[in-house]
Amino acid sequence: FGFEGEYLACYAGDYMVGIDVSYWQGNIDWQKVKDSGIEFVMLRIGQRGSEKGVIAEDKMVRSYYEGASAVGLKIGGYFFSQAITPEEAVEEAEFMLSVIEGWNIEMPLVFDWEYIDETSRTADMDARTLTDCTIAFCDTVQAAGYTPMIYSNRDQTRNTLYIEELIGYKFWLAMYETT
Repeated sequence: FGFEGEYLACYAGDYMVGIDVSYWQGNIDWQKVKDSGIEFVMLRIGQRGSEKGVIAEDKMVRSYYEGASAVGLKIGGYFFSQAITPEEAVEEAEFMLSVIEGWNIEMPLVFDWEYIDETSRTADMDARTLTDCTIAFCDTVQAAGYTPMIYSNRDQTRNTLYIEELIGYKFWLAMYETT
C-alpha cells in the first residue's frame, strides 16, 4: 500500500469476499450468508471496555463459530481493543487465543483498536504507545502460529501509528468514505 495524494491506497491481486460480525448482528442464517457469495467471516472474539478496561468475550462468538463452520465458511477473528499498554495488548491477544483454542482458524486474527471519545480510558493515547500495543498484540498472535492483522482507518494509519514499524503485518483498512 502507499499514499496517492491524501488517500491511502491498497494494491491487491487476489481477494475474497467476507463479513465481520459481533453479537450486534443477532441471529444469523449462515447458509443464507454462504449462498450470497460470502467466503469468510471475521468473528468478534472479544473486547475491552473503554471505561474500566474489563475484557469480555462476545456473547455470540461461540454460536457464530459453530454456525459459520457448519456451512464451510473460512473463519478469522478480531479483538476490539482498548489497550493502553503493550502488556494489556498481550493480555487481549492471550484472551483471544484462549477462546479460539481448538477452533479451525484459516483467516487472520486482528487487533482492532479504535478511538472512542475524549472521555474513554484511551483518550490520551499517543502514536508511540499505540504502535507498541499493536506490535505486542500481533507478535503474540504470530508466536501462537496465527496470521496477525491490524484493523485501522485512514486517519489512524496516517496520524496515530508509526506505520513504517508495522509494514510486516497485514492490514484491514476501514474505508468510511465513498472515495
